[in-house]
Amino acid sequence: MLNFSDDILNNNGNLRTVLDVGCGVASFGAYLLSSDIIAMSLAPNDVHQNQIQFALERGIPAYLGVLGTKRLPYPSRSFELAHCSRCRIDWLQRDGILLLELDRLLRPGGYFAYSSPEAYAQDEEDLRIWKEMSALVERMCWKIAAKRDQTVIWQKPLTNDCYMKRAPGTRPLLCKSDDDPDAVWGVRMEACITPYSE
Repeated sequence: MLNFSDDILNNNGNLRTVLDVGCGVASFGAYLLSSDIIAMSLAPNDVHQNQIQFALERGIPAYLGVLGTKRLPYPSRSFELAHCSRCRIDWLQRDGILLLELDRLLRPGGYFAYSSPEAYAQDEEDLRIWKEMSALVERMCWKIAAKRDQTVIWQKPLTNDCYMKRAPGTRPLLCKSDDDPDAVWGVRMEACITPYSE
């Protein structure tokens, strides 16, 4: 879908690390291993313990976690791709704070692959969610890299240029200059965009 040259999934080594959110039994992570791509599979800790155990027994990096109020335990710009396939996460809650956490974790030019009914908007509720999510990622300066059926792939900008061109007061705001995006242990998520250092 991203049309990498020669249809090589890892884009000749430029796609190496993936965060698979709501991973189930980590079948996506297993699929990526054959292309020399490491996926960290994150599953909610409510009902997925056995699925994560199964993934770990197959040698797939996976863990139980909560995408809620604290930052995930990775420094900023750790992943080239984040993936969510029907993961039932409300990305719009609390001013889009969970999507902004993914933004912190993605490298410049990184991708977010989102597969969900909202991506093709068949009913009123799905259409509302799709419109709100599209508006949020547009304010975050993400662009659609590919869209087909129920999957959309957004790409994060490579530079701060778009952030600096936004109208004053546009939400989400940029994070404060004293925010350390690499501090993760016990640090609360903030509903702000982490700009690139100059």
